[in-house]
Amino acid sequence: MKKALAIILAAIMCVGLLAGCGSEPAPTTSGGDTASGDPVELTLWLPIYQFGDGISDEDFWNGKLDAFEEANNCVVNLEILSWSDYATQIYTGLLSDEGPDVVYVTETYDLIDAGLLAPLDEYLTEEDYEKYIYLDQGAYNSEGQLCTFPMMAGNPCVIFYNMDMLEAAGITELPTTWDEFMDVCLTLKEANPDVWPFISSWGATNGVSAMLAGFWPFFFQAGGTVLDEEGNLNLDSDATLEALTYINSFKENGIFDDSIVSMDDPNGKFVNGEAAIIINGTGNASTFTEAGINWQCQLGLEGPAGLATNMSVDSLAISSYCEEKELAAELIKYITSAECMDDYHTEIYGMPSLTTDATYTEPEPFQSMYDDYADVMYAVPSYEGSASFADVFQQNVQGMLMGEMTPEEVISESMAYYYDQIVA
Repeated sequence: MKKALAIILAAIMCVGLLAGCGSEPAPTTSGGDTASGDPVELTLWLPIYQFGDGISDEDFWNGKLDAFEEANNCVVNLEILSWSDYATQIYTGLLSDEGPDVVYVTETYDLIDAGLLAPLDEYLTEEDYEKYIYLDQGAYNSEGQLCTFPMMAGNPCVIFYNMDMLEAAGITELPTTWDEFMDVCLTLKEANPDVWPFISSWGATNGVSAMLAGFWPFFFQAGGTVLDEEGNLNLDSDATLEALTYINSFKENGIFDDSIVSMDDPNGKFVNGEAAIIINGTGNASTFTEAGINWQCQLGLEGPAGLATNMSVDSLAISSYCEEKELAAELIKYITSAECMDDYHTEIYGMPSLTTDATYTEPEPFQSMYDDYADVMYAVPSYEGSASFADVFQQNVQGMLMGEMTPEEVISESMAYYYDQIVA
């Protein structure tokens, strides 16, 4: 399968190269001017992050990009993409010279392995490494070159509780362990059977999203390590079995019903008062506050290996097809600068500061989480075939939650796909 994909990829890339034959790209002078004096154009792809009623992503970024365009005599063509099949959209777009010049990336292994992302090292200075806090969290190619520039670093998946619902059920203390959490869910179900005690997005539009809040927190709490020492996927493990067994117990105890496999909007259920507890990124907190939810949260639960959760390190990258890589690198630095991010974190999506000169800090209790628990927040590394594997894993977990598979079968079937279809 891997060889077949490589042949297909090579063929597609050849088509793109042939399409460019017969015409030379316009040479550029300094700054953003072409030889003709026309502004250089860059295409920027970003995903939607405005999930509330505030300014849209498109309006926010177009307002910010005006200053960059004027300073660099260029035009930035912005496209805001949905999260549906996001990894596939990005991969397909980067195969063509008609795709983005600068793009927001989540799953990076396959993109880097296919040579679709340009190395950034030559566009970065010592001052950049001093200023941009998370640069070393980016993804690297096999030659050790940095290929991604972190934009959304942090946003750990935490547990949000509707305190009015907990108090109505007589619950006065937040649970700290897996067993205590299950007891709280059962108490909530008995007190209010018309409300989801706890909900998870196993019906998300893709497996990456489903695993983000539905699996990885429990996996890390069980002591899981995503990759082995050779960089191969390490989900054929006791930690995976413990996490899946615990997830399955929500179905066995009646916390989840069959509709959990089509559930794709836990946030909406929580905001509408249809769910008492969800696990989601800290950046969603402002949406819950605006909705009038009396919420509290905690970093995570203590599983068999102790307290842990997962965090994100999503990044910006430059397409290997980009003809204006230096200008594209400057655009990335501008997007992630305090000038943009201070307002972005306030108006669009709350996240930790990216630069040493930023004025924004996370509101409590999140800032304390970064100060006190940074060592138990784990980023999920990208691995070969991660997007397609996640889709298969999600489908198998759905089978488990429908009573059609055991946790052991989820592992065996998922890993069989990984070895037979991805790394074979």
